[in-house]
Amino acid sequence: MKTLYISDLDGTLLNSNAELSPYTIETINGLIEKGMEFTIATARTAATVTHILAPLNLSVPVILMNGVIQYNIQQKEYLNTFYLSRETAEVILNTARQYGLTGFLYRIKDNRLETYYEELTNNGMTEYYTERKVKFNKVFTQVENLLTAAGDHSIYYAMLDKYEALLPAYEVYRNLPGVATAFYQDNYNKEGMWFLEVFSLHGTKYNAAMSLRQSLGYDRVVCFGDNLNDLPMFKASDTACAVGNAKEEVKAAANHVIKCNTEDGVARWLSENFEKDNKR
Repeated sequence: MKTLYISDLDGTLLNSNAELSPYTIETINGLIEKGMEFTIATARTAATVTHILAPLNLSVPVILMNGVIQYNIQQKEYLNTFYLSRETAEVILNTARQYGLTGFLYRIKDNRLETYYEELTNNGMTEYYTERKVKFNKVFTQVENLLTAAGDHSIYYAMLDKYEALLPAYEVYRNLPGVATAFYQDNYNKEGMWFLEVFSLHGTKYNAAMSLRQSLGYDRVVCFGDNLNDLPMFKASDTACAVGNAKEEVKAAANHVIKCNTEDGVARWLSENFEKDNKR
């Protein structure tokens, strides 16, 4: 039985320093050598994922930006990208402005990801920007008005703020035709910031997992997650595992609750279950 294993990154496969532990690297690479087919589904972009995943010998395309794109790490190629129409992007940006919000607008053009922002309005945004710019050399372009950057190549809009500040915009977006949302707490910010991310209705972790399953001929999908944006992926999987540090809603939706991310929960579960899992 051909099985695909898909893991979220932050709060799931990565430790509290947003890194792969030596044990996780050794274990997953060892299982890949034995035939395990493994990939990642994350809200992150290729700019950070390529660096983080460099120690892993991945051959299956990774799922990025909550399913909006798939990415071939070896060939550095974006696959199955779902764009927002110009009109929809403008509605998304105008709604944010109506509620005093701003964020990061992502576009893909000519196989290149572009990231735009107007200003950094809180510590959460500043931390997000600084970590990616300093640690991963990610390029951000500041503009006076994001509407000037929105166009036919927009794929994603991400805001980072307090739950209460984002909630009114979320209520609008969740009823907006043609879009999907991911609304979940930041794993790292100590002020309790939340992400609100808006993208094409076709670009979800559910659809991306189903796409890989069908295009590459998998009989089963086993997934691992911790946060609310992993719930769509759980619905696309035959077996869903929540790490011990996962949100209660995620644990409730899982078939198994495994060890925490800081205890190498995903790698340890795979080490214990991969071979017997594939004798079915």
